[in-house]
Amino acid sequence: MRSAWLCVGVIAILSMSGCKKAEAPKTPNLPIPQCKEVPEAGAKNFARLVHAMDRAGDLPTLTQAFAGYRKALDAEIAKRDPALAQKLKPVLDRHFSQDALRARAACALFAPLAAKSGGVAALDAWSKSPEMHAVNVSIWTRAPAPSEEDNVPNSARRSQRLRDVVTAMALEQVQANRKAGEGPEPKALIAALDSAALSLPAPAPRERIDRNALIEQWLQPALIKTSDDDIETFMNFAESPFGADYYVALASAYDFRYGDWYSQLYQDLREAAAPGELPGGAPGGKDAVIAQARGLLRNVATPAAAAQASAMLQEVERIDPRNAQVHLLLGEAAIKSAPPMPLRQDQLRAVIDVPNYYAAEQELTKALELAPNEPDALMWLSRLRYLQGRDAEANQLLQQVQSIDADHPYLDLYTADLIFETGDYTKAMRFYQAAIDKAEGVPFLHETAMAHLMSAMRRGNRSDDFPRIADAFLAKHPDAWNVRLDFADYLMATPKAKADRIVAVVDPVPDTWLPQRKYAVLSAALVRKSTELLDRKTGAPVGASLAAMKRAISLNPDPRTLSEAVCRAGLDAKLAQLYVDATPNPKATITPLTVCALRWQRIDILRAITPYGDGVALSAPQPDLLGDTPLCYAAATKNVKAFVSLAKLQVSPVQRCSDGNTVVERLSRMAYGGDPAIAQMQSVLSRFYRKS
Repeated sequence: MRSAWLCVGVIAILSMSGCKKAEAPKTPNLPIPQCKEVPEAGAKNFARLVHAMDRAGDLPTLTQAFAGYRKALDAEIAKRDPALAQKLKPVLDRHFSQDALRARAACALFAPLAAKSGGVAALDAWSKSPEMHAVNVSIWTRAPAPSEEDNVPNSARRSQRLRDVVTAMALEQVQANRKAGEGPEPKALIAALDSAALSLPAPAPRERIDRNALIEQWLQPALIKTSDDDIETFMNFAESPFGADYYVALASAYDFRYGDWYSQLYQDLREAAAPGELPGGAPGGKDAVIAQARGLLRNVATPAAAAQASAMLQEVERIDPRNAQVHLLLGEAAIKSAPPMPLRQDQLRAVIDVPNYYAAEQELTKALELAPNEPDALMWLSRLRYLQGRDAEANQLLQQVQSIDADHPYLDLYTADLIFETGDYTKAMRFYQAAIDKAEGVPFLHETAMAHLMSAMRRGNRSDDFPRIADAFLAKHPDAWNVRLDFADYLMATPKAKADRIVAVVDPVPDTWLPQRKYAVLSAALVRKSTELLDRKTGAPVGASLAAMKRAISLNPDPRTLSEAVCRAGLDAKLAQLYVDATPNPKATITPLTVCALRWQRIDILRAITPYGDGVALSAPQPDLLGDTPLCYAAATKNVKAFVSLAKLQVSPVQRCSDGNTVVERLSRMAYGGDPAIAQMQSVLSRFYRKS
């Protein structure tokens, strides 16, 4: 309603100024730009906006400013390489054509202004006033209107209103944008064409505009023939809510970098300037580099390998920016180099947005723009949508792949992953099995399918069948090292699984293949083996069990990894103490064993070994406890027995926890629920520590 009254008010003011009696400014009816941003219902309003901007002189002045930017670009190109000018001329002609510049400005302005009811009508009425047209044109052309009248003398009131004109029309921003567009921005744009970086050039620094100088050198000379009354009438529109928004939007349109126009210009210039081949005559040329990058992505497939492949592909993209395979592989690399997300057991994905996904989307979209039916690009875009939690879109893209390449190697696996997220684990199992039964089209596909099948079988209460499937798979593929590691982890989590079987599964894995993971499960299996044959009198391992114990200790000179194996194997306190005593430095082993016993909730081990621990070491923050001290961690997990054992050792209660609180403060914050465990730990603090 306020905007409607504004329209009426502006029209009324213009009527009183005599604009109805005077003839409206005449301008040629130029074509209305085509804008995807303009809905069908808004076409009439958009046409009215364009005609008003033409009539007011705003669009012609803006396109003229960009003609100056074009001259700066041409000069910069000629300085760098005259031959390049001919390659880039068609691109520049297209982007700097009058139609393109009119569309750039009008389309960008319509979106923020269209929602303001009555605003376009007010602009339309204002633009039809000869007096207002004269004021506006004088400001933008920086030349006074032809007049035989005397110059209007300056006054304090007039000076203030000129300052108000600067504010209302955002002229400082206009001036800064124009200065950048006539020099620094074109220079930065052309310099970026030589860069291997694919991102847009950084914005050029904006010159600080002196308001007083701007008024003295621009507004005062331009409006020297304009009466104070006409300035006041002009400001009725310029200071109105719509007028203010209009001029701010118009000032932004003078920015060389404003909107999608700039990014598209940069992309098209890069493509036109591309030399087409790598410098220096690299063996095999760009095709060899692409093949090497593809090998890193498919045959190594680690985040580090993906990052390396991305760097290689970016160099190829610089010289061949319209290569669909390059953009496809860059999208795949962006997905595979994303930071790994922590997952719970049998969780296949963590739906969280990361910058890599935005980069992947840009590259895959470009690949499909260049090759619309490329199945690999469709498949990786589907995978991206799955990782983003946009499963319906992911499924649609998989259907497209199915229609183009029904034998695509990833089709069954990625279909199964989508079904897994619906909770239909039986159906997901069938697709995982189908992926496993086919010849492996790409490395690691079978191993991934086996890992996901294991999760589906656990979720679907069919985990007892997995060992049979894993044994059959390993009989056919004995060198599937990742499957061996996954299967060993699975067996290790099964209390009834014999240690010898676990060792037989994991021992063939080469020591260089994920050694930390191999030795972790192998050591835990050996520790489990050491419990099988014990002396009846002493309870100590003998025979094969003693040999397993010795091997476990020899594989783990680091007390931390040995302690982890002891905790994972589920040893009782007596056998755990035997391991501690068998190490070269028993006291140094107690600290990591206490830490892992806290994590694994091995209370009997905690109570047996903590009294002999190093109180100073156990007072410090522990990385394996997410930066908490053992006492803080026991408080957070409400482990009263562990808390008591640590308090008896007199570990420090004043060391701050990972959240910045002391143990006393943490317990105080946890006490609101009335949990008796919190009260017990608070009582323990008061008993064992006189001051805390």
